[in-house]
Amino acid sequence: MNLSPALQQAIDQIASSQGISAEQFIVQTLVEKISSLKQPNLTVSTSQTGLKEQDGILVFDTEPLDHIDFNALISQSREDRALEQSEV
Repeated sequence: MNLSPALQQAIDQIASSQGISAEQFIVQTLVEKISSLKQPNLTVSTSQTGLKEQDGILVFDTEPLDHIDFNALISQSREDRALEQSEV
C-alpha cells in the first residue's frame, strides 16, 4: 500500500502500543470497518430522534438546556436516594 509517512507513523505507533504488527493492525481495522458498514446504519434509523454518531461517539442533539438547573436535579436525586436507603 502507498501510505503517507504521517499515516504510516500513526499506524506503527498504535500497532506497537497494542503489541501487534502494523499489518495486523491494518487487517483488524479493515475487518472492524467492513463489519460496521454491514450493520444497519444507526444514523439513518435514528435521525428523527436526534441520535447520531460523531467521531465514534453516540450523540443526542437537543435544544439548549440553559433553563435546567442541573445542581438542583443532582441535589434532588441525592435526597431521593438517601430517603430510599433510609427506608430499607
